[in-house]
Amino acid sequence: MRIHMAMRVCGEPRIQRPSIQPKIAQGRVVSRGSSPWIAMLSKNGIPFCGGSLIGKEWVVTAAHCLHLPSDPDNPEQTDSVLINITSFKVILGRQKTLRKEETEQEYHAKNIITHPRYNGSTFQYDIALLELPSKVKMMDYIMPICLPESSTSTLHTGDMVIVSGWGKQFLHSIPETLMEIEIPVVDHNQCKEVYSQLGRQVTDDMICAGLKEGGSDACQGDSGGPMVAMDGETNRWFLGGTVSWGDGCGEDNRYGVYSDVSKSLKWIQNITKIKNI
Repeated sequence: MRIHMAMRVCGEPRIQRPSIQPKIAQGRVVSRGSSPWIAMLSKNGIPFCGGSLIGKEWVVTAAHCLHLPSDPDNPEQTDSVLINITSFKVILGRQKTLRKEETEQEYHAKNIITHPRYNGSTFQYDIALLELPSKVKMMDYIMPICLPESSTSTLHTGDMVIVSGWGKQFLHSIPETLMEIEIPVVDHNQCKEVYSQLGRQVTDDMICAGLKEGGSDACQGDSGGPMVAMDGETNRWFLGGTVSWGDGCGEDNRYGVYSDVSKSLKWIQNITKIKNI
């Protein structure tokens, strides 16, 4: 297999995905290499969360992916502790869910940094950074995603976004390969109203996406994975959000809720020193 070294440009995969369709009922298989920034967080060979490569040494994921209840016998307890840094692997360049591939690179994280305002009970600022122990070797199948250009939200109601992951499909079984869906961003007030009826709070650092009739959604195991959109001016993909929470998978009038990366942009850049290139 020929693997070409890629230029250090974020959000420009060498391998293009098919043209965007307005609705995908249950997701589709991701074209290999068309989401080269996606990372798999894996325990004992099984994916439990996703992430996104930014720069050469950092992966963005969900903070809740990296925490365990401090008392596993008390599910109501909201306190949590960080998981052991050696208990999971960060895998880049992977397409298949359970099978190793010649394009992948595997790491144990060097450091876990969760957002200082992360709240495990409300999922506010559900975002974290994984520092890798060495610089990633860039290639067609491993390239970084761009960060948003501004700390002001860069996604608007109706914008189409792509969400990728190895999570369970409607809570049934994990797929054989990486899947993606294309869904619209949902009006923030509409999403707040839906979840307020369930006693859940959608805060300003969150962004919602999905279809009112359901059918397309992130699911268990997709947490931390990328929600990306195309920047119409630069023609580059950027990281709009990370999969955070929801109610069920693909239910009617239930939307996926994502941590809005633009609201954590300054924090990310202060730590990583990454600027879009």
